[in-house]
Amino acid sequence: MATPSIVAANNPCALRPLGRGRWKGQTGTIQTKGGAYCAFSSALWGVRAGLRNLATYRRVHGLVTPAQIIQRWAPAADNNPETAYAKFIARRVGVPLNAPIPDDYEHHRRLVSAIIRFETGSHSVSPDVIAQAMALIAGEERAAGRDPSAWEASDDPMKPLTRSKEIAVGGGAASVGVGGAIYYGREAVDVAREAVGDGGKAAS
Repeated sequence: MATPSIVAANNPCALRPLGRGRWKGQTGTIQTKGGAYCAFSSALWGVRAGLRNLATYRRVHGLVTPAQIIQRWAPAADNNPETAYAKFIARRVGVPLNAPIPDDYEHHRRLVSAIIRFETGSHSVSPDVIAQAMALIAGEERAAGRDPSAWEASDDPMKPLTRSKEIAVGGGAASVGVGGAIYYGREAVDVAREAVGDGGKAAS
């Protein structure tokens, strides 16, 4: 499978260019069939930008549920699979679709990891890089006079979620993700099933 261009651009969260200015670590932009995306000097800065965007969603805009976050992150109006994306995030983070995501380290880690997974179709960023990016956000919050504890790892972290439901399939079934990703096998069927609902009708 070819590496999605957003991964090559160190932008695993598929961030679009800002209206004004640049993200820290941004080196420019790339053009894809889906439009312009940011390019970063390393995956660390790409993940840090994604986390900063999510932190702004929560602190400034009050967006705290999977449905609220994805409605702004990847709206259906921009030809994104918004409902399937939000359900995917909810399942990976471990909260109901319309329930607030707790403001703590483990849930922030799960959230950005799930976004990366959906956007790229793979775990294209190592856990160490995500941890380093979260440490950057913690430092920035502390410097701004805000409580950094939600971005700092605890000595007794929550047990990571495991996938409770998978559909085993054969062959090469695949679907295209938001950031140009390709899903194969189990992930393709899982995401497709979430998009249409168990009964085969469009999910609400």
